[in-house]
Amino acid sequence: MIHAYNEQFLDIIQRKVSVMFELAVLEEHIEIDTFAKKFISSPVCHALENADPVYALGKSANELLALILGNEPLNIETSSYASPEYWVGWVLSDAQWHFNKPYATIIAAIPCSKILDHYFPYHEMDITHSMDLIAKYLKPVCPLKQIRQKRGISQTQLANLSNVPLRTIKAYEQGTVDIAKAQAETLYALAQTLNCSIEDLIK
Repeated sequence: MIHAYNEQFLDIIQRKVSVMFELAVLEEHIEIDTFAKKFISSPVCHALENADPVYALGKSANELLALILGNEPLNIETSSYASPEYWVGWVLSDAQWHFNKPYATIIAAIPCSKILDHYFPYHEMDITHSMDLIAKYLKPVCPLKQIRQKRGISQTQLANLSNVPLRTIKAYEQGTVDIAKAQAETLYALAQTLNCSIEDLIK
């Protein structure tokens, strides 16, 4: 995967994003999801996604936070809490670089408050475990699952009604088998049962 910027800048950006989240919540008393919305709608966010040197290297976390909030910088550069909020910022910036997706996409898939809920035990683990967690939320939901749930049908009911094995349906929905490669008669049976088109199932 090609990343938006060189890994040598990752630690710098992680520290700045982490400090911003920590100061916003613990010093400015802004709820974490509220701050996340301010962050992703600011020019600072886009600049950090691309390691813009003016923002990533030329400004402190405190200055970046002030730009996002539209106020004067705090008199402190960072707090000494080593807080869960700091960890959220660290995970977010690592995920942004690791998956090469905008912060907005990551936060839409898993809000910061939900990342915060995983502080225990994930903060004690290697960062790769946190990336595995984020990956689960970023993984697109299978159209088959969406349509089935919208119809109010369980996997077992769908299997019985369509004569498609339950194990096969589970494999499609979990993404372990690509539904787009299913046999035509299987797709037809599922589509007929769910009252949708085959295209709806494989889009």
